[in-house]
Amino acid sequence: MESDTVAALSTPLGKGGIAVIRVSGDRATDILHEIIEPLPVKMTPRKAYHGFVRDPEHSRRIDECVVVFYKAPHSYTGEDAAEISIHSNPFIVEEVLNLIFRRFTTGVRNALPGEFTYRAFKNGKMDLIQAESVNELINANSKYYAHLKFNSLEGRLSRFMEELKELLIDLGVRIETKIEFDEDPSLAEVSIAGRLQEPLKRVDTLLANTRFNDLLDKGLNVVIAGKVNVGKSSLFNTLLMEERSIISATPGTTRDFIREKLYIDGFPVDITDVAGINRGTEDDIEAQGIRRSLQKLASCDAVIFMLDASGPMDNTDQEIYDLIKKKKKLLIANKIDIRAPGVTDTMAACFKEEKIIDVSVKQHRNIDAVTGFLAECAAEARGKEGDFTVNRRQKSLLEELRTVLQTVSRMVEVPSAQVEIIAEEIRRALDIIGQLMGKITPEDILNKIFSEFCVGK
Repeated sequence: MESDTVAALSTPLGKGGIAVIRVSGDRATDILHEIIEPLPVKMTPRKAYHGFVRDPEHSRRIDECVVVFYKAPHSYTGEDAAEISIHSNPFIVEEVLNLIFRRFTTGVRNALPGEFTYRAFKNGKMDLIQAESVNELINANSKYYAHLKFNSLEGRLSRFMEELKELLIDLGVRIETKIEFDEDPSLAEVSIAGRLQEPLKRVDTLLANTRFNDLLDKGLNVVIAGKVNVGKSSLFNTLLMEERSIISATPGTTRDFIREKLYIDGFPVDITDVAGINRGTEDDIEAQGIRRSLQKLASCDAVIFMLDASGPMDNTDQEIYDLIKKKKKLLIANKIDIRAPGVTDTMAACFKEEKIIDVSVKQHRNIDAVTGFLAECAAEARGKEGDFTVNRRQKSLLEELRTVLQTVSRMVEVPSAQVEIIAEEIRRALDIIGQLMGKITPEDILNKIFSEFCVGK
């Protein structure tokens, strides 16, 4: 199957300016000469040719096109390959692909998900870390995460892992030499402990950045919290600039959380409007919504805590504050257009260490203080980004690698430790790096990785 020539649409399906059909394999030029005219017998690689897709059976043209041929190994897949650019209409795309498969009934087939990148990996055009970055770059949810994935695609993370591998190889060679040529294979003359510090430091740094770099893709989770009927849903709708939450003067209207995504300078921020907290409710549905609100407060990254300036404070306000006081937060007093006498002083006395911003969502007063808080949260998250990011598979292997290196680190502190066991652990660490980069990754794992790609990639 891997010897077949494959073809597939590489651009999103739909109506638009251009659709690109990608072809890869030994029969790429045969396909071009069969369905496209006019083309020279010998095509110059990387040169664009204008022509027409033609159905030889019915002697008619299907569409105008531009074709580029890539000669192996100088292509994305490392094979002979071509890209056919046609007008992006689903009917035209389907007709051209059907024409290819009808004219070539053997040895040519539709590409499987991720097969172009899989072939690039198999042909040494990229390692597994880079291959995974292709799919993750396509699906990145923020421009900052996309930048990180492009770093990996360029090979920065791969070079980092290669350097780590070289450090471990040097250590392994020293130990193996001791075992092979010394009658007394002890650790006395092998300096290991000092050489383990750098590999451990590198792995720790990579894993420490994982949480922050996840934020760049998934975004910050910010909750709007407060007691019932304080104006949370009104603020939620104002931030989204649409009527997303139902607004009513009836307390307890929001029974469950509603979440939407905002982008602040290209950074994703999930805003969640949770049910108002009312400890004294006897309504079972409202109580379930409140439980979910508490769960969201526990797991969020930041909180916009709304107080009601139109009435007196109560114990619920203090209870909510106690739940969020260790989180990054913004305290706002809503409904200042109908402010109750003395409430400002009461709030200031209750939350002495906090700055409380007066707002009126109804009159759109001081809403910029809220958007400024969100921008500040986004800027802080961006400032914590590292040079690399890792996916779940890579993180799991890196954690396993750290465990192995920590085990070796403990073993070398024991003078009587068996050098052969330490050598075996070093070999295990190198195997893990091999799995990370795809040098010894089992076929079933490879199949799972590439099955998550889109068909045209």
